[in-house]
Amino acid sequence: MSELIVKNPPNALSVSHVEPESAADRAGFLVGDLLREINGKAILDILDYQFHSSDDKLDCRVERDGTNKRLVVRKYDDEDTGLMFTTDLGDKIHTCNNKCVFCFIHQMPKKMRKTLYLMDDDFRLSFMHGNYVTLTNVSDAEFQRIIDQKLSPLYVSVHATDPELRGILLGKKLPAPILPQIRTLADNRIGVHAQIVLCPTLNDGEALKTTLLELAEEHVSQSGKRAGVESAAIVPVGLTKFRERLPNLTMADRDYARAMIRDIDAMEKDFFKRLGTRFAWLSDEWYFLADLPIPNNSHYEEFPQLEDGIGTVRLFLENAKSFHKRLPTVSKERVSATLITSELPAGIVTDFANRLNQIENVDINVCVVKNDFFGGGINIAGLITATDIKSQLENFPAHETIYIPNICLRDDNLFLDDYTIEGLRSETGLDLRVIGTKPRDLVTALGLMPPENRRRSFGGASWVVEDSAS
Repeated sequence: MSELIVKNPPNALSVSHVEPESAADRAGFLVGDLLREINGKAILDILDYQFHSSDDKLDCRVERDGTNKRLVVRKYDDEDTGLMFTTDLGDKIHTCNNKCVFCFIHQMPKKMRKTLYLMDDDFRLSFMHGNYVTLTNVSDAEFQRIIDQKLSPLYVSVHATDPELRGILLGKKLPAPILPQIRTLADNRIGVHAQIVLCPTLNDGEALKTTLLELAEEHVSQSGKRAGVESAAIVPVGLTKFRERLPNLTMADRDYARAMIRDIDAMEKDFFKRLGTRFAWLSDEWYFLADLPIPNNSHYEEFPQLEDGIGTVRLFLENAKSFHKRLPTVSKERVSATLITSELPAGIVTDFANRLNQIENVDINVCVVKNDFFGGGINIAGLITATDIKSQLENFPAHETIYIPNICLRDDNLFLDDYTIEGLRSETGLDLRVIGTKPRDLVTALGLMPPENRRRSFGGASWVVEDSAS
């Protein structure tokens, strides 16, 4: 799901900034102009703009105050146009008409903010932000656009390679083949990262094995093509207490997770021999569910599936380790704080807090928030609500300052249940602070170390250890 909403889309890109003395400035562009066409091609999003603005001369159709204008941009060699826009999308997000048996949006309560109910299946968000798409809602023209504009790689929700089984998982009446689309993309040098939302008794066992083996055959080392399936992510289905009139699904438990890790580990070894990569990775939730250690750094290779919560815990640990020896032995000022986290990563976050508590004058405790709001098996930090934070802090020995990871909020302000951070502060009377998600963000906020040198940071490392919400 996505909350990237374009209100009243103009089917054009709205100019938010014109760089002084740039090519666009020389052509007469103004802030507020709607860029509709370049050289006769419609511009509906930033990808259209980037693809069609590479020429030295751009014949632009612009709307200004309701009137169409023609502006001609002439660029010097390698000169940037000099335009910035209010949003990457000038039209509506492409939505999903599937009825996936595991869809999280179908499991949400009523009366939450409207943007949370948008079911996106937009190939542009897949390319730009790593959102997963099924490709079942892509028209022939849009599929051709992916090829023409070389939008690679894409993140594709596969779930199963068997067309009939995939159709069932996507809630469709007809089979939903995916391999032909993947092969066509590969023929045109478009790579794919695949996702499998694992639903016990549906697409596990032999079905999962078949899916992974067939996807592996589309890897470049097997197909001989220049692009193909680069990796596969396996995430457990997430179920809430709001599954009304929906198919019965089962969640993975400790024994199931251990068996899954054992089976995938064996397949990874075979893939490594044949493909030169482990190829298939389990999301971090599996190791928490199984109560087993997170694999080491080399296990994740280049972290190809970080967008799906695969390797975030390892990056968290590596980030914390990167400054471990530089932490002070004594804090000059008294430091006390409470960290908010969820059930799944509670052990990792508590270990981190205990390490900080070894510093003299530091007292950190961790409030593990149980997700009563969604219930079911929802236990990740990104789905913590203000309602649960408020109720569970009432009986917790919280310190004066409480840190909440910003992944719980939209724009560092709005919780999933429509509380604002100011509203929660007002109702609780507590000093609630929103903080970034890297371990160094927390250490810096506590005043134990100066801000990090961004060039040395570990991208994606999170002190809340966020995982995917399937």
